[in-house]
Order: sequence, then structure tokens, then C-alpha cells
Amino acid sequence: MNPIILGLIVVLAMNLLIYPIAFKLQTDKLTDITYSLSFATLAIFGLVYANGTNSIPKIILSALVILWAIRLGAFLLYRVSKLGKDDRFDQIRTNPVRFLRFFLIQAIGAWIIAVPFLYRLLENPGTNTSWDSILTIEWIGWGFALIGLIVETVADQQKSNFKNQPNNSSKLFTEGLYDIVRYPNYTGEILFWTGIFIASMPAIYSLRWLAVSSPLIIVFLLVKVTGIPPIERSRKKKLGDDPEYQEYVKNTKLLVPGVY
Repeated sequence: MNPIILGLIVVLAMNLLIYPIAFKLQTDKLTDITYSLSFATLAIFGLVYANGTNSIPKIILSALVILWAIRLGAFLLYRVSKLGKDDRFDQIRTNPVRFLRFFLIQAIGAWIIAVPFLYRLLENPGTNTSWDSILTIEWIGWGFALIGLIVETVADQQKSNFKNQPNNSSKLFTEGLYDIVRYPNYTGEILFWTGIFIASMPAIYSLRWLAVSSPLIIVFLLVKVTGIPPIERSRKKKLGDDPEYQEYVKNTKLLVPGVY
């Protein structure tokens, strides 16, 4: 079986194992961390399946993905433990079909995003050797990924520290990295997955270039679907008439200072 397709089966199986437990317990803790766990599972699968063909670049790549997954999973678990639930699941948590569909879509989405680094982890030694001799591209990718990971970690921590202070839970945070752009955590996320794609390029050629859809999907989801739009709608509803909020929106770009 094609190992990339096998990776899809593995991540689907992992999500299907967690689904009945999460549904029975009606807890969002498992639901929240399963997304990050999906990526960690795929990274570990890639290393294990490529037994005997792992190299330092492959180990670094998988370590970055696993570190990202641990960071995100820990943050989401902390947040849902503090809040008691995740409001995003209020409409599907008690519906077994819709809840199952969420886990299936989540697994497939994680696999699509993971395809570039799976190609790299599963690549046989000596394949496409012209790329293997150019470590520069991988260093660039690792650098982007590490910077992105640091940016989103710092952004989440700054906002969390602010929200944890008395009387700040409903206030808009505009300091630290949020003084530079309105969504620095998403900027970091995009940087991270762009870096993972760049670091995977030694294994991407021919029709595999379709894997470029991975970082593009991340950008599309964050900018147009599940990331910025619902937050912007909520903020406008709560703070639309606030002059301070209007000034913040006018003077602060969404993701890239001075650009967008």
C-alpha cells in the first residue's frame, strides 16, 4: 500500500478511536487535543514506517512537527480546562453523526496538511539526490518553522496572561505582539507550516508539487473560514462602536505589519 495513503488510514483510525470516548464523556478536552495529536501521530508514523532510512534532516523535521503539536495540545487543554468547555462544539457535541463527521473531517484535514512532511519522512535514500545535496533549503524551512512556533507561542502566552488578570476576560488585548498585528498567533501558524513545506521540498517533485496546497489551505482556513472571520464578527458585535477598537482596527494590520 502507498505509505501516504497508509498515513491517512492511521490518522483516521486514531480519530475514530477517540471519538466514542469523547462522545460518551461529553468532554471537549479530548476533542480539542485530537487535532494536534493527529499531526504528532503522522510524524511518528513517518519516522517508524521509514525505519532504517531516517536522517538528521528527517528527524529535525518530525521533531518540529511534534513540538508544535505538544505546544498546541497543551495550550488547548489548558484553555478548555479553565473555561470548562469549547463553545465551538456546543451544536455538535450531543449529536453522534455531526460529532463523528467533525472527527473524520479533522483527520482528513490534518493528513492533507501533513502530506509535504510525510513525503520527506518517507523518502528513500538516494531518491532525488540533487535535492538531498542542497541542505540550504531545509535550513531555511527549519528557520521559518521555528520562528513561527516562537511567534505563536509568545502571542498565545501574552494574550493568556492578559485574560487571566481580573476584569480583563472581556477586554480586547492590544499589547505585545498584538500591537504589531491583530492576529500574531495566526501569523506564527502560517510561518510554521510554510517552513515545514519548504523543509520538505527535497522530496517534492513532479506531481508531488500538488502538496503546495498544504500551506495554502492553512492560509485559506485562517483568513477566510475558521480563523479570522468568526473572531472579527464577534468583535464587531461587541466592540464595533468603541472608538478605541475602531482606532486599533484602522492602524493595525491583520497578519503582516504594513501589508495585510
